[in-house]
Amino acid sequence: MRGLTLLIATILTFGYGFAAQAAMSVSRAETYRRVAAATENPSPTADANRVWYGGTLAPVIVEAPPLDKCTI
Repeated sequence: MRGLTLLIATILTFGYGFAAQAAMSVSRAETYRRVAAATENPSPTADANRVWYGGTLAPVIVEAPPLDKCTI
C-alpha cells in the first residue's frame, strides 16, 4: 500500500511540474495580443468567454446612518 501511495505521489508531482513548466513557457506576447484583439472588437460571444486580466477597480464605499443613542 505504501508503494502505491509513493507511485501516485510521484506521478502527481511530475504532472504538476509539467503543468507549471507549460504555464511558464506560454507566449505572453501572444496572450496579450489575443486579449487586445478581443477588447477592440467586442461581441457578445467574445465577452462571455473573455477573462479579465487585472487592473484597478474603483473602491467600494458603504455608508450607513448613525445609530440612535436611545437604541443602545
